[in-house]
Amino acid sequence: MDWNRWKRVGYSWLAMKTWVKLWLFGLNAVLFSSMFFMDDPLGQYTLLSLVPTLVLILFMAYRYGGLVRLLGMGHLIPWIPLLLYAELRLSTTWVGEKLSWVDSPLLYGWTVTLVLCLAICLAFDAYDVVRWYRGERYVLGTKAAFSNGASKLSKHLS
Repeated sequence: MDWNRWKRVGYSWLAMKTWVKLWLFGLNAVLFSSMFFMDDPLGQYTLLSLVPTLVLILFMAYRYGGLVRLLGMGHLIPWIPLLLYAELRLSTTWVGEKLSWVDSPLLYGWTVTLVLCLAICLAFDAYDVVRWYRGERYVLGTKAAFSNGASKLSKHLS
């Protein structure tokens, strides 16, 4: 294992724009709060979805030596089905008991928050993946990423 490559991943993460890091902290707070809802399948599925997400993102970040727009695939693959399941739980009984504010206000409120966060995140990720395929293949923190306004400049990656 190349530890210098992992250092590059860390420097790349540090070079992300502040608002992106804040967004990711908030998103992860919503995702990990699924631990409070483990008695419901949605809480279990949400926590379970973090495993392939983490594996895919870490694999790609290591492979490219930092954060690149293609990392959005690490969210798209496990979270599109999760988003669909959560939306169905809010609107139908097709995949299980329909969630309601009256019966379970905390679970319902968390599910609505989860749906909103996933939808926003997946929109960003889909756009990033399209941009990757169109040629924006720089690592965040590098001169190329900085000159394109994608990240801060890291003295360790320039």
